[in-house]
Amino acid sequence: MNSNTGQKGFTLIEALVGAAVFVLIALSAYKAFGALMDAVSASRAKVAATSVANEKFEIMRNLAYEDVGIPNSVPTGKIPRNENIERDGYSFETLTSIRNIDDPFDGMIGETPSDSSPADYKLADLDITCSNCKIFSPLKFVTMLAPHSLETASTNGALFIRTFDSDGLPIQGASIHIENTQANPDIIIDETTDNDGWIKIIDAPPGTNAYNISATKSGFSEDQTYSIGGVAGADPVLPDATVVIQQVTQTSLLIDKVSSLAVSTIDSACLALPNIGFSLTGTKIIGAPSILKYDTHNFITSGSGNTTIQSLEWDTYKIALISGSYDLAGTNPFSTLAINISPDENKTLEMVAVPHLNMALLVSVRDPSDLPIDGAMVQLQKGEFDETKSTNSGLCITPGQVFWNGLATGEYTLTVSKAGYQTSVSSIDISNSWQNQNITLMP
Repeated sequence: MNSNTGQKGFTLIEALVGAAVFVLIALSAYKAFGALMDAVSASRAKVAATSVANEKFEIMRNLAYEDVGIPNSVPTGKIPRNENIERDGYSFETLTSIRNIDDPFDGMIGETPSDSSPADYKLADLDITCSNCKIFSPLKFVTMLAPHSLETASTNGALFIRTFDSDGLPIQGASIHIENTQANPDIIIDETTDNDGWIKIIDAPPGTNAYNISATKSGFSEDQTYSIGGVAGADPVLPDATVVIQQVTQTSLLIDKVSSLAVSTIDSACLALPNIGFSLTGTKIIGAPSILKYDTHNFITSGSGNTTIQSLEWDTYKIALISGSYDLAGTNPFSTLAINISPDENKTLEMVAVPHLNMALLVSVRDPSDLPIDGAMVQLQKGEFDETKSTNSGLCITPGQVFWNGLATGEYTLTVSKAGYQTSVSSIDISNSWQNQNITLMP
């Protein structure tokens, strides 16, 4: 008879299951403990940051009212804009903004009735971040500070700045940089726009074309005012702002998300054509009559016939080949040697380049909506020369386009026709080594 009969024990499987359950419970407890410690640490950091904010606000309240401001700013004063503070083992970075506020209670500057002393009180805005905190959400603190004395008529004005995108919608959180080097000392202000895209500088010292302003945002283009006689010439489209005593100056700046343009160059057999130079020129004007914001920039495609241009502002860009050994024989998508780039767009452009031979002519045919017309018959005549081609009929896709090279100089007759459209007949003088003729067919 077996002496172990009736005794019970654990099998190996039961032991493993028990160990697994224990490990799961232990891990859960460890994670819960870790989360609790993180919460305690975050709470301690928040308490320390709040202490820093209260300390800075108490300093402001105990300063003379005229000293409550940022050095070289409006209002100017003795409060540093950026400061690093160590507290309870935490490293805090503080960003302070102080602005004059025009309260509607006694009227507002530029309105009826106009407030002759618009700097009613000051608003202090304090942003705190932590560089060595494991878990810390940036904190914002705000307080108001009022003067002890009665108001007197201001000898300054106001500067209101608003940022818009290309659709006319306000941009929140745009970075605004303002400089006035006519003031003594210089005024330098760096702020971000509010939810409605505004920055409002109350009680700004007056000055004629004194305030240079720029606006941008991460991933956005930049817009700015320009000094007279500077890069925008003697007549800037948007000159530096002028502030007049007890009046409001409003300035609008336009920014939007930047885009990219991927360019490839191919030959007439649609194979990659490397190391081809081309230029890109914007059309936005910053100074009358013809100072461009994006002037001519030259590029060259890589050994694989490609290149990508980053951070382009929305605009209409003119395109040209600058490799003297080649002529542009067409583009895809359709282009009349200008390409429209919208905000936040990744656009592609394929250019067909052929070896240069005598005179060359590219004809682009479109409808009144600027859409390419494929299958249009394009006839070119001069004396005994008489040749007809159909748009977009080559090996490579070139919507609405036909190309000739090896032409002689002289006056040619160009006839363009397609069923459903009125025929276009024009004279064209072939006198350049390469030229483009744009034809619009009317229904």
